[in-house]
Amino acid sequence: MNLLERAIERGQALSLRRLLARPFVRDVGVLTVANGVKAVLSFVQGILVARWLGPELYGVATLVMSVPSLVYTFFDARSTEASIKFLSEFDARGERERTLAMCKLGYVVDSVIALLAFLITLAVAPWAAQNIARHPEVIGLIILYAGAFLPRALVGTSYAVLASFGCFTTIAFVEIITTLIRVVLVLGMLWLGWQVAGVVWGNAVAMVLTGLLYSTCAFPLTNRQWGGSWWQVDWRQLKGHFREIFRFLAYNDLNALLGMIPKQLDVVILGYFRNPAEVGYYKLAKSLTSVISYVVGPLQSVVYPDLARRWGIGDMQGFWQRVQKLAMQVGLPLGFVTLLGTVFVSFILPVLVGEAYRPAVVACQLFLVSSAIWLSFFWLRPTYLARAQVKEWTIGFVFYSGTFLFLAPFASYFGAKSLSALYAFVNIAFHLVMGVFLYVRAKRTSRTAI
Repeated sequence: MNLLERAIERGQALSLRRLLARPFVRDVGVLTVANGVKAVLSFVQGILVARWLGPELYGVATLVMSVPSLVYTFFDARSTEASIKFLSEFDARGERERTLAMCKLGYVVDSVIALLAFLITLAVAPWAAQNIARHPEVIGLIILYAGAFLPRALVGTSYAVLASFGCFTTIAFVEIITTLIRVVLVLGMLWLGWQVAGVVWGNAVAMVLTGLLYSTCAFPLTNRQWGGSWWQVDWRQLKGHFREIFRFLAYNDLNALLGMIPKQLDVVILGYFRNPAEVGYYKLAKSLTSVISYVVGPLQSVVYPDLARRWGIGDMQGFWQRVQKLAMQVGLPLGFVTLLGTVFVSFILPVLVGEAYRPAVVACQLFLVSSAIWLSFFWLRPTYLARAQVKEWTIGFVFYSGTFLFLAPFASYFGAKSLSALYAFVNIAFHLVMGVFLYVRAKRTSRTAI
């Protein structure tokens, strides 16, 4: 028996080592650990900030940061996805000059967007402070937070460079460091009595450092791997690809614009129709359940470049086999586990943040159901983007965001619970419809190929 047990243990250890040696498991593991650390730190920060500020001031801080974020998202082209797709394809084909030109395009686009968003926020800040945050004295904080998006514009393309080369350990390190700095700054300033200003300043400084750290890691990598500096390359290297790239960016920009409606405009709409305290309940529920993004993020970050490479070199069979495994062996089990968490919310939430936030329990449960569906279908967006089906994804987002925008004012009138229910409904419907559409298109394509 001892020999048999030892043989079994050795076999298990060998299987575990082989599993961990797989690039997908290793990369997802590194990012998941980093995001686990981020989730814990952000969770602690969220709980303490909610307790120390109370529903009213917590809502004010949320609205102050929501206004610049909303303006930025309005113009954001989400060039990271485009950069990852084309950098992965160009690099797989050995087109170095073209990859450097793509880097240059990504940095320029993101910087122009950040500058435009800052100027517009500068103009609307007085109105937003009076009518959205309902505290005229927070004008300066709104402008401050908008200014932090300027250096943060370096993150998108820098992240794409690191992801294209599989430098997920570096990404994980940067994410942990910047999150730790943010938590220390926010909680430290709150402890010193800065209240709303402390929350805004802490988050703004962390955004600036994130941009600087990402660019510091990515710039030398482009020189070493592609044999040159992106700022010196000629734009003409992208000749013949401009139409495809800008088509991708245009649809992605529209996609981001539509996506801000349920993701960011919801808070502003609720604040306009209700009050900062109701926003505090809603934001707390949304923030606590957003920890699911720390699982979805690593999965999509690792999957997307791989799918883009497979599609770019025409490996259709490998592409669809990969998608099927991701859906059945990763997405569904994780989504089911997340769904089980709704049972414990009513017991845990009041203990963590106090009885003052008990009205947020139902909203938190609804957001958790929505997050379970998102996690189950984490592979959906990378699949659409890798196939360059940005147009189809955007059309789906039109109906998704349009439904939410039409019904959000009515739902907001009844408070945080009603708006949370609407958010969950449109999110679930969107993922189910887009999943069915992708399946039908894939079947048609396979029949045509035969």
